[in-house]
Amino acid sequence: MPQASAAGAHSPSRRDAILDAALVEFNAKGVAGTSIADIRRRSGASVGSIYHHFGDKEGIAAALHLEGLIDYQGGFLAALTSARGARDGVERGVRHHVQWIARHPDLARFMLLGRDAGLTLATERPLRELNRRFFGAVQRWVAPLVGNGELRELSPEVLTALWIGPSQELARHWLAGRTRVNPTEAAPVLAEAAWKSMTPGDDPT
Repeated sequence: MPQASAAGAHSPSRRDAILDAALVEFNAKGVAGTSIADIRRRSGASVGSIYHHFGDKEGIAAALHLEGLIDYQGGFLAALTSARGARDGVERGVRHHVQWIARHPDLARFMLLGRDAGLTLATERPLRELNRRFFGAVQRWVAPLVGNGELRELSPEVLTALWIGPSQELARHWLAGRTRVNPTEAAPVLAEAAWKSMTPGDDPT
């Protein structure tokens, strides 16, 4: 779980304990079905400490989602930055996607399967800003590759669907227990399929 700095020597561990406890409760009961008392019992934190760190239950849920997304997006952009060419970057993006989910299955389950109206409202503005910066950075990586003919010219929505849509769908089934195929096992096939779908024709490499 990505950690945020907080005042006081004991704040980070207490904060993380609250987040960890809330994640278990949210995945079991949903955000709406979880109470502050549930989180207090599991984390050992006082009600005052919970409200001090997060304000309310929706604040905890928002922190889980947003901090998870920051970690995921940072890793994806790092994968692109370290790529050796277009194909390597596309395939690294797919591998990062499935590996991040496999490393953080509980958090990914909450983020991909556990959204509700209260969480959507709590994360709407910061989520929009995070995504604006993230997709802007992705487009800056993609643009010269489109310009030299290595990648097809696609809208950001279609690009995302082709790039990580299949791996996202498999991950959802895996997280929901509908398949035993770990997405990382399928990463080579998914990465190759993403590359082929994003190129204008024959493999330019």
